[in-house]
Amino acid sequence: MMRYLSIGNAQIQAMSDQVQKSRRELRANVLASFSTGVTIISMTNPVDTLKCRWQVADRVAGQTFLGFCRTIIAVDGLWAGLWRPGLGPNQLAMGCAIGFRNGFYPAVRDTVGAVAGSDGKIGPTGMFVAGLLSGMAGYFCASPLLQIKTQMQAEAGKVGADGLYETGARKGHPKSYSSALAGFRKVVADGGVQSLWRGSSVIVGRGASMSATQLMTYDGVKTTFKSQGWLEDGQVLHVTASLSAALVCTTASMPFDVVLTVYQSAQTLGGERMAKYGTKGPLGCARALLREGGPSAFMRGWTPAFMRMAPTCVMSFWLYEQLRKVVGIGFMD
Repeated sequence: MMRYLSIGNAQIQAMSDQVQKSRRELRANVLASFSTGVTIISMTNPVDTLKCRWQVADRVAGQTFLGFCRTIIAVDGLWAGLWRPGLGPNQLAMGCAIGFRNGFYPAVRDTVGAVAGSDGKIGPTGMFVAGLLSGMAGYFCASPLLQIKTQMQAEAGKVGADGLYETGARKGHPKSYSSALAGFRKVVADGGVQSLWRGSSVIVGRGASMSATQLMTYDGVKTTFKSQGWLEDGQVLHVTASLSAALVCTTASMPFDVVLTVYQSAQTLGGERMAKYGTKGPLGCARALLREGGPSAFMRGWTPAFMRMAPTCVMSFWLYEQLRKVVGIGFMD
């Protein structure tokens, strides 16, 4: 009898140890993911701002994207025109979004596999579902921060001595928000706490789409290349999988991204833009864009988006994998 009790106690202890190990790994993975998000956006915020400003800019005949970029740097300056706008809320937003997305993805993926009765690692469908769920959670939490950063980036420009914008989409008007904190206060004062999640359906949809396609592609490419013996799990494989993920997720998320930028920026840019894009919700904004520019309107900004996404994906997954090693849980399997 004592022998059976001893075996039972040993099994309970082993299960308890496994649970504790899983919790430690989850905490370490979330920490690595949050740090990745903050670090990456600190370096890529200028490209994010450029994308937002290009998406809401009034069309000038013959103007190219590169010409638009050169004008901003020459007139507004790199720091004031592209790097500083929305930097703080964007850092926190991406810390939250990537912290949830990458941090919980392995646990969600393995849980989905267990529920589906998979003996080994789950396939692309399960990876997609896991990325979708973890991405939805991350971007829902980040929605208020992303709303403020989008508005700050979209209206960015050179501010004159009189406190009015001399360039940009809000030329001739003062800044909507003196700081990110002031932005939160104003949004809540104007529409209540729930208004912080204005357009969150688009943010969550975009984030979930991006997360699902990005993580499915990255994880799938890694799994395939390793199983076929084409590449070992290391930096070359991480870069290869990251570039593949960037291409797929940029294309999948662009319609959400365009609608999100135009709809949220209309709240602060006001005037004709507010009447046209900001009064009938995200779907009304999408219909207006479709009427004006056809389906191609939803791919506007694909080039700067990919310019941001490619290095972001490469740096993000590389840094994420290295931080996993630093915190003692190794490369993502």
